[in-house]
Amino acid sequence: SGSEEPGGASAMAMAIILLLGACLAHQAFSLKTVASNHTEVKAPKSIILGSIEHHLLICNAYASNKSLAVYRVQESRFLTGDVPIRYKECRSYPLYLHEGEGFEFQEGDLKVGTFSATGLPQASTTMLVAPVRRSPFGRSAKFMSHAFVENKAAEVIVVDAFGAEGDAGKDGAVKIVDQGGDGKSLPFGAIVPLGPGKYELALDGGSSSHSKAEVPMETLGSSRHVAMRVGIDAGGSKDGESFPQELVVFPQVVAVAQDSEASPQGEFAWPAVL
Repeated sequence: SGSEEPGGASAMAMAIILLLGACLAHQAFSLKTVASNHTEVKAPKSIILGSIEHHLLICNAYASNKSLAVYRVQESRFLTGDVPIRYKECRSYPLYLHEGEGFEFQEGDLKVGTFSATGLPQASTTMLVAPVRRSPFGRSAKFMSHAFVENKAAEVIVVDAFGAEGDAGKDGAVKIVDQGGDGKSLPFGAIVPLGPGKYELALDGGSSSHSKAEVPMETLGSSRHVAMRVGIDAGGSKDGESFPQELVVFPQVVAVAQDSEASPQGEFAWPAVL
């Protein structure tokens, strides 16, 4: 029940997944995963075009002082309307997606990359797309993506969207602590089923330059959450841009009831920035 305190091995069990990288300007939404023994699991067959509503969760991990506009090519309109998505912001859009349709991500007048929705799930679900800068010395984007599978338990996916030259930020994880004080270090790329309740998350290990402050997160029912390390490091070069390592958690609190008639601008939430 909702009053039970989460914790224990069963609640914190992990399944390792593959966060899919991208080519310079084009990324497909493939749903292949990697199990703990690194064997591939085939993606489900494609759905009938536009027959199932999904929630497209866009988390902007593209390190920049400028926001990203998202253009839905098939409908010739900006999904983000007049309000681009700010760096470290997440928005959820209920959409009837079409197999293979493209979404262009634009920084001002510059198109930084295109994401294609392929291998769509056969059941309504939340699908995460996170644009990330490929390099601190360029503007092109790659994409990380994941489709949450049907699960009665709440889940958090741990995403590493931090980019750096050399070995900077190579190691690290996210530490999660439940209400009982039990903690676990979650590797990047993990999906963790959780019981209902309140948790604290923080960056763990790796570089000493990141903040170790804790971010609260509350799970409810089968809520879906993202814990994402963001930032980029040019290694001290004046030719590139650097943004500090930070932890973004979305959503931190789940609404008990959600209006299905969401704003065309998406569901706004300003995640914690550490």
